[in-house]
Amino acid sequence: MTGPNAGHQGRLGLDGALLRRRLADVAAAIACTEEQVAETLERMALAWPEDAIRLQVHAEQARRFATLERDRATTFSLPR
Repeated sequence: MTGPNAGHQGRLGLDGALLRRRLADVAAAIACTEEQVAETLERMALAWPEDAIRLQVHAEQARRFATLERDRATTFSLPR
């Protein structure tokens, strides 16, 4: 017996690989953006000392999110 996708197994694998590559690319782009956000917040903290602690906390959160997204990009890049 064959299933509904019997003739498309090779194509589905390729589509899955392409989707994983695209997800990895998006995760890497998000990580880059989050790093830029963190850098901006750090500069703002220097310019506005009265808000420095709050801005530095947000910068650290952005850096943690960037790390998470880089890890996702790595995971999606691994062959299956």
